[in-house]
Order: sequence, then structure tokens, then C-alpha cells
Amino acid sequence: MHTNQVYSELITVNNGSHKWWHRRWVKIIGISVPVLIVSSVTLALVLNFIVFAPKNSETSTPAATSSSPLTTAVSTPPSLSTTTPLVIPITSLPQTTTSLVTSTTTLLQTTTTPVVAPTTTLPQTTVTITAQHLGWSVTGNMNNARVYHTASVLPNGRVLVTGGKPDSSGIWNSAELYDLSTGIWITTGNMTDVRTYHTASVLSNGKVLVNGGISYDLNSAELYDPSTGTWTTTGNMINGRFEHTASVLLNGKVLVTGGNDIKDIVLNSAELYDPSTGTWATTGNMNNAREYHRASVLLNGKVLVTGGRVNSDDFHNAELYDPSTGTWTITGNMTNTREQHTASVLSNGKVLVTGGIGNGGSYLNSTELYNPSSGTWTTTGNMANGRHQHTASVLLNGKVLVTGGWYYGILNSTELYDPSTGIWTTAGNMANKRNDHRASVLLNGLVLITGGRDGADGMHSAELY
Repeated sequence: MHTNQVYSELITVNNGSHKWWHRRWVKIIGISVPVLIVSSVTLALVLNFIVFAPKNSETSTPAATSSSPLTTAVSTPPSLSTTTPLVIPITSLPQTTTSLVTSTTTLLQTTTTPVVAPTTTLPQTTVTITAQHLGWSVTGNMNNARVYHTASVLPNGRVLVTGGKPDSSGIWNSAELYDLSTGIWITTGNMTDVRTYHTASVLSNGKVLVNGGISYDLNSAELYDPSTGTWTTTGNMINGRFEHTASVLLNGKVLVTGGNDIKDIVLNSAELYDPSTGTWATTGNMNNAREYHRASVLLNGKVLVTGGRVNSDDFHNAELYDPSTGTWTITGNMTNTREQHTASVLSNGKVLVTGGIGNGGSYLNSTELYNPSSGTWTTTGNMANGRHQHTASVLLNGKVLVTGGWYYGILNSTELYDPSTGIWTTAGNMANKRNDHRASVLLNGLVLITGGRDGADGMHSAELY
């Protein structure tokens, strides 16, 4: 009994210890399995991040590259559409995308609120570029110093300058051409006659008609052919004249008005040049004799003549020439008397008159507009400076550039008129002071300023706006 009892006790003890280890292994296995699962998942996530994350970053590199430089994202409108998709990679990438979110946030703060911000910044960038483009720069000097010359833009884009005088002692018969592509002047054929205070008109066939002026023969005229660079004489005017006007009509003929003759008599006569025959014919006389006046071809084909003077009397009146009848009719008077002013036909059909000399020899800063539909004048904004012997050029954007002139001294200041607001703004100073110079709007929209005086003598220099 004792032995059996001992044996049974041993079996009981052994069975007890076996049951205890069995329970322990069950617990260990029960704990280990979830731990292993969690570890495996964690390891898989880590491997996924380490192995596959570079591939994701590689595929998103172009987007990051395009978004990191601010100027690239703002300056290229197509990138505006890629700015929105940048949000998608940000949500899928873990910590690395945090820096992207930070830089993206900085961009949005710099350009003010998402997507819309780059859109609103684009016009500012364009304006800045335009502002840098606008301004004055010096270009090649003419071969001869000139004042009281002419400057004509040819169909090929070159500018033909003719005659004028270098100083008080001489008059030129020379001519030269400006080439915008090189900024250089080259001489071309000389005119038959020396000329100053003359006119030059580009005909519909591309040739240039030069007539009158102070020369040996005040009534002579000649033609320049750009294809050969040579001059040929054409029919003489009926009256010799200088300080007159010449206007190319819509029918291709050239209307010449007023001016002074060899006896220093101010003329009211007008005549027509016909390029098809090379001859001149009289047409109706103006109601007033005029010199230092201005003539403008209106959009309806009529010609508006404004101001001027006879002897010491300045005019504020204006008249219209009708090519279909060859007659003149009085139209509304300007607000101010004016001579040596400018008159420019705007894109809306109105005529802008600026500056000039008024009553008592005053230098005017006033400007006014003529409305062809009503035949009346209305005042508009004043220029910053009074001026006469200045230029006015209608730019391709419709604004009017006024340059130089005289106001108790020679000016280098320039101003811009905006027809949409009626307001003048400064447009920077020319490199040189000038009056009695010439301004030509080139085919590319730049304005070429040539010659004039900055004292007693003529100038060689030229500049571009």
C-alpha cells in the first residue's frame, strides 16, 4: 500500500506539472500569435514605406519640381491646372509630404489664397514687363544734323528722312533711310532740289511725294522710289508754298493747303496731285488763308483744317474739305486760338488737338476734341506742360504720345493721353531736349524721334520710345 501510494502520488505530481506547462504554453502561444501578426503587419508597412516610397516620390517629382519654384507656378498659366492635383499626393504621402504641405502653404500665403492667387498675379507680371518695355532708348545717329525735315514710314518698314537744315546757314537735298533691324542710317539718293519747311507724303503705290518748301523752286515736286532709291521730278504745283499741309485722301490723291509763297503772302488756295497722271489741279479755296495750321483726314474721308495764322492773327476756327465736291465748309470753332499745334485722328474718329501758341503768344497746355458727327469741340484734360513745335503720335494701343517742343525753353519731357479717360500721364524724358523734330510710328509700334533742335543748330541724334 505504501508503495502504491507513493507511485500514485508521483503520477499525480507528474500529471499536475504537465497540466501546468500545458496551460503555460497555451498562454504563450495565444499571446505570441497576435504579437507576430502585429509585427508582421508593422514590418510590411515599414518595408512598403522604405521600398516603395522612393518610387512614389520619383513619380511625383515633376509635380514637386513644378510647384517648388514660385515663379514657374505663377508665370505659366498651364501650371495653374496642376496646382490643384498637388493636394492628392499630399494626402497619400506620410511625413515627407509634411514639408510639401508647408512649402505649398507658404506659396499660397505669398500669392494670396489658392489657385485664384496665381491667376490674379499674372496681369501684374505682364504689366511689369510692359513697363520695362516702355521707355526711351538711344538709336543710331543720322548722317546729317536736321531740323525742319520730313520723316516718312515706308511700306517696307524703313523710315525715309529728307531735306531740312543743319543750322541757319544751309539747306539739305540729301536723304537717308533708317533700318529698325540694325538701328543704322544709310544714305540714299539725293533730291533734285534742296528743301526745308516742305512736306512728304507716302502714296498708295509706295512712292513718296515731296513738294514745296524753301528751295530754288517753291512749286517743284518730286517722287522717291524705294525699290531703286532714286528721285524723279513730277509735275509742279500751281502755287509755290512752304509751311503748308499735304494730306493723302482716301481716293489716293494728295490735297495741299495754304502756306506761304515766295512773296511771303499767306495763301488760302488748295490743289490736288493725281499720282496716276503726275499732275496738279486747283480745287476750292479755303475760307481763310493759313500758315502753321494742321490738316487731318477724317474716317469719313473729309479733311479737317484747324487753326494757324495769317500775319500776326491766330485762328480758333476750323473748316472741312469734301473731296466729292471739292468745296470747303465752316465747322465749329475751337475753344482756343492755336498755331503750331498738333492734330491727331483717334481710333474712335475724333480729333485730338494739343498745345500750340494762343492769344498773346502764350504757350498752351490745353487740349480739345473735335467730334465729326456733331461738328463741335469739347475740352479734355490738360497736359502737364504747355508746348508748341512738339509732336503727337497715335500709338497702336490708341493712346497719344506727345514729345518735346518749346515752353520758355526746349523740352525733353513726354506725356501720354488716354482717350478712354481723357487724362494725361508722364511718359519719361527723352535723352535729348528737342523742338521742331519729327516722330514716326514704326510698323512694330515703336516711335522713332529724329533730329530737331536743342539750341541754335540741328541735331544728328535719334531715339526710340
